[in-house]
Amino acid sequence: RKNISQINIYDIYYLEIQKHNITIHTQHEIYHKYGTLNNELKTLSPHGFIKCSQNCIVSLGKIRRISNSRITLINNIHLHMSQHYAPKVLMAFSHYNISTK
Repeated sequence: RKNISQINIYDIYYLEIQKHNITIHTQHEIYHKYGTLNNELKTLSPHGFIKCSQNCIVSLGKIRRISNSRITLINNIHLHMSQHYAPKVLMAFSHYNISTK
């Protein structure tokens, strides 16, 4: 069975992948699709999304704080940030906060 849903990009908190199954966590609902995280990142990065671990992309606008290797979102969900991606995430988050204030 195939479904098509329209998702407001600003409602997306984060995406995670397991094998090729992508789970999209939004403000209102959780969606599932088949694909690759790199393809999703190409589409979403111009809208303030960044890869925070091998299997997760997060919206910079939904981050409340970053502490050590933990990202806390505005809805109090906690995501793991890997050491490999930490420098880019921290820099992007600080630039995002400066540019949106």
